[in-house]
Amino acid sequence: MNNAKNFVILLLSILVILQSIILFYLLRRPAPAVKRPSAVTRTGAKPGGRFPSVLPAEVKPMPPAGEEAPVPAAGKIALIIDDWGYSLKNKSIITDNNYHLTLAILPFQEYSQKVAELAHFHGKEVIIHMPMEPLHKEQYGLEANTLLTTMNASQIVHVLDKAFSEIPYAKGINNHMGSKATGDARMMRIVLGYLKDHDLFFVDSMTAPKSVARSVAKTLHEKFASRDIFLDNSSEPASIREQLMKLAHLSRQNGVAVGIGHDRPNTIAVLKEMIPLLQRQGYEFIEVSDAVKNP
Repeated sequence: MNNAKNFVILLLSILVILQSIILFYLLRRPAPAVKRPSAVTRTGAKPGGRFPSVLPAEVKPMPPAGEEAPVPAAGKIALIIDDWGYSLKNKSIITDNNYHLTLAILPFQEYSQKVAELAHFHGKEVIIHMPMEPLHKEQYGLEANTLLTTMNASQIVHVLDKAFSEIPYAKGINNHMGSKATGDARMMRIVLGYLKDHDLFFVDSMTAPKSVARSVAKTLHEKFASRDIFLDNSSEPASIREQLMKLAHLSRQNGVAVGIGHDRPNTIAVLKEMIPLLQRQGYEFIEVSDAVKNP
């Protein structure tokens, strides 16, 4: 009995000694070094966490406080507003903003010179909205000094001289009406030849599908552009907005697009509303002189 008791005591003593040795060993081991967070783990959580462990390559640094991040360019839009010269009713689109617009002014009207001076003073580009012969001219009330296909070269040049004398700030012309004149190769050689000689450009309003203006401009190496979209064939604001969005889409597709609207209240109101919105989306508004090129 005593032998069994002594054996149990010996066994317990051995266990206590073993525990002491293990505890002593554990206490003597150096503590593991604390791993400091890397630059990556400071900017994002570890894999499997809520945020990515590295920033995606396309993420750009935030701009300084108070500055907006730059918007990528979406496309360039050249806007021409036709039919100025009858009045000054919509002059706020000239005076109350810094939009890049081109005003096409009818020569020989009551307010032609006043609009040109106002536009020039406020940094708006000016061109002449030159009256040119339409098909079936008997159906229209033609403007004074409309260029007719029956005129000889000296008569055409005389009218152009008078128009540019009245509006000296003009950098070129686009056609008012002109569905017959722009289809007449002789007429267009005279008009575009005059413009080339005076370092001016021509914008085809595209009032007729059979215009030869582009091909003549190509032959003469004359600076040229053509209208892509009419904004206000309908005067309804919703329609004008839709046309302006079509123009923006074209500019995104092609790099540059040219739109023509008119000196009308609804057109002006929609432009004031939409230009800032499109600018915030990255569209750049340019003068039409920046859209012309040698075709």
